[in-house]
Amino acid sequence: MTFCKLSRVWRVLKIACVPLVLAAMVACGSSDSTSPDPGTPPAQPPVVEQPPVAVLPTCTAEISANAPLTDITTVQGATTTSPLVSQTVTVRGVVVGGFQGLSPTTGSATTAQLGGFFIQQPVPDADPLTSEGIFVFAPSAAQAQAGDYVQVQGVVSEFGSAGSTITQLSGTVTVNVCGSGVAIKPTPITLPLADATALERYEGMLVEFTQTLAVTELFELGRFGQIAMALDGRQFHPNNGNVTTTNAKNLLERIVLDDGSTAQNPSPTPYMSAAGSAGTRRIGDTVQKLTGVLSHNFGVYRVHPTVAAAFVNANSRTATAPAVSGTLKVASFNVLNYFTTIGPSSATVRGANTTQEFARQQAKIVEAIAGLNADVLGLIEIENNNDVATNSLVAALNAKMGAGTYAAVNSGLFGTDAIKVDILYKPLKVKRIGSTVLPTGDDLAQYTAASGRPPLAQRFAALDNNGSFWFVVNHFKSKGSCPSSGDTDLGQGCWNAARTVQANALNSFVSKLKTQGESDVLMMGDINSYLLEDPPKALEAAGNESLLKRVPANDRFTYVFGGETGALDHAYASASLASQVTGVGVWHINADEPTVLDYNTEFKTDDRYAATPYRASDHDPVMVGLTLSADAVVDLPILSASIPDKASTSAPYGLTVTEATGGGSATLASLSVDWGDGTANTALASAGPATHTYAAAGTYTVVITLTDSAANTASKSAVVTVTAPPPVSSGPSDLFFSEYIEGSASNKALEIYNPTTATVDLTSYAVKVYNNGTTTVSNLYTLTGTLSPGAVVVLVNANATTTLKVPGSFTTTVTFFNGDDAITLEKSGVVIDRIGQVGNLPPGGAWTSGAVSTLNQTLRRKPSVKSGDNNATAAFDPALQWDSFPIDTATGLGAHTVNP
Repeated sequence: MTFCKLSRVWRVLKIACVPLVLAAMVACGSSDSTSPDPGTPPAQPPVVEQPPVAVLPTCTAEISANAPLTDITTVQGATTTSPLVSQTVTVRGVVVGGFQGLSPTTGSATTAQLGGFFIQQPVPDADPLTSEGIFVFAPSAAQAQAGDYVQVQGVVSEFGSAGSTITQLSGTVTVNVCGSGVAIKPTPITLPLADATALERYEGMLVEFTQTLAVTELFELGRFGQIAMALDGRQFHPNNGNVTTTNAKNLLERIVLDDGSTAQNPSPTPYMSAAGSAGTRRIGDTVQKLTGVLSHNFGVYRVHPTVAAAFVNANSRTATAPAVSGTLKVASFNVLNYFTTIGPSSATVRGANTTQEFARQQAKIVEAIAGLNADVLGLIEIENNNDVATNSLVAALNAKMGAGTYAAVNSGLFGTDAIKVDILYKPLKVKRIGSTVLPTGDDLAQYTAASGRPPLAQRFAALDNNGSFWFVVNHFKSKGSCPSSGDTDLGQGCWNAARTVQANALNSFVSKLKTQGESDVLMMGDINSYLLEDPPKALEAAGNESLLKRVPANDRFTYVFGGETGALDHAYASASLASQVTGVGVWHINADEPTVLDYNTEFKTDDRYAATPYRASDHDPVMVGLTLSADAVVDLPILSASIPDKASTSAPYGLTVTEATGGGSATLASLSVDWGDGTANTALASAGPATHTYAAAGTYTVVITLTDSAANTASKSAVVTVTAPPPVSSGPSDLFFSEYIEGSASNKALEIYNPTTATVDLTSYAVKVYNNGTTTVSNLYTLTGTLSPGAVVVLVNANATTTLKVPGSFTTTVTFFNGDDAITLEKSGVVIDRIGQVGNLPPGGAWTSGAVSTLNQTLRRKPSVKSGDNNATAAFDPALQWDSFPIDTATGLGAHTVNP
């Protein structure tokens, strides 16, 4: 789920989401008023008894005629901006907080603190609206000590952006210490505040929040060393139904605990519970008597502590998932963009930026799923790359939990988004009844219009008693990327109308599933709506039970944004299934944890990564226990297929049947493909590829039909758009591999050349790798963008040396090949070029011909070659079309030429 980000600057650039700013909430889509709750009494300025000061130290330093002695309260004034801005003044006050970051022995800077100190007028004036404190920006001045009575000359300024500044003295600052040992008592402050500006009267002063405060936001802890603290425990979103509140009221019950530093990515990360990877800080942990100086920067008031904040670990981690009893456990888990395609974030690549990050991400996800130990698991935000990402996760899970522990439903490529939902299951606990099911017609159109992510349904039966149920996994449109008009935020986040349409389409889809012999339906996933919002209401109005409401109120959450906790991930049971639900739980391993503990490597001077379930994602997984009523045995055939949606009249179109089995003990009787253009069907003996050439452009519905020996049928269909290629001059007709680098370590790259005279749309092309001579695709990369005539596109390993990362190259795991791995370039599922031989493990670990080898060499296509080699299963002689160069040669990468 994606929300907006704001910017902040504090001496050096800081960029992050500042969830505590009223303006920020408006920008992120909040429609709440910023006025206080009518029932909240306005906060009164406290009466603070200062220690008696018989005689203040005498200041003998000269006072310049152009810098008159002025009370701090006069400098501050009664509004957010000083009335004396740009004037040079002299003030006197007691140092209440030193944040210069200077060495006490050498006077040189040692840490990136605030570059100054706070002083406070020892005797308050009579105006409750004027602050007695002020910040002195003096990074080069001698170290100020708490209790020093000082005389300071400087220029009055407002530091920060309009409406969010701190009054300070800066410029050429002169500091004279008049004496020491003067005590200032902290001014007590209580929450809630009367309004958003109630703290201005205490800016720069030593304050103490006397109530117990709880952590409510950790997004910026690792990045900028700050935590949002709130009154009365974590703050829930108003639409979650836990408490009666508003966004504005929550903001008035909150203060930011900062670390007294301008450092980005501070090391060590402040306020953690322990050193090393075992340390954390969780939402709900508490602090009492938070004491420090009050500053105003980047849209919020914040406390820089002068007394170490003493945290109570009030919300400890749970080492195991919640017990939900029953004979089956079902869960859903948003895996936060689990992509096997590696590279910088884009519309089509959203996960790990490097192979190192991917390994870290995978390890955490595996630990989390192993901890859930669900018998059926719905995945959200997994890469939509024809099951390559799903299968990689299954392999990693089974490596940890034992061979065959999990299997995938082979859902293939569906929807139009870069991510999809998917389903894993334990074959030793449940069996699939039939194939996966996607919505069709209006149900599909209405559900996918907003996000391009259809729901996925699969019917399962428990092996112990054949009790069956439909499992439907969902991912509704997010609240992020708000439009400027139309479906804007009217109190439930933007795109609420779209999500409500999706909820109604889901209800219609589920009603059709029930007509197929099973009325027990469990719907789970990321609904991107809080419990009291319209989409959940629509699902409940259709007779489904919101299972999260069985959980204690304070446990009904899966996500934290803007300092507010709520449930975006849900589980709904149809009326007939509800009585078979034995338990519901949320495993709080992610939402409560600091973002800094995730798998990413950027912005982490203090990297506390550990291969644990904690902060494996940003959403908490939801679990449901089931004890299903016994049912009669039902066996239906299973058919899975990858059906590309684009084809050209100029080239064969190919699809792949990935799974074709009879139901139960039944065998496969027939398998055929109707291409939708009136030509004869293509019969297949078993799962595998099928090709067809369309004679005319148009839109065709391809239907694959399976019949088993028990006369049960299954079908898969897809709409294929066939286009005629643009006219080109005579010559080469399609792309081909032009360079292959199989170098040392991770120095691996592939170059693809466009020999035609037309710009080529790359979205129909994919590179596939077949490890160790197998006929099974082990990795796949779908190309994006366009390729100009005579240009190349380079795919490179993320960990390759910089010489291989030519401008415009793409990093991808499809470059995890060795000399014995076959590689194909395909267009609309049809091979148009290859390196190596699919289905043949070469002796010696490489295809070799004389001095030319696919192992430890760079191969460059001979300039006489003008088209690809499309016979992927034929014997491969690399010397026929390739010139060889020593290992790690990359001088030709990024350009290619052919003979005229």
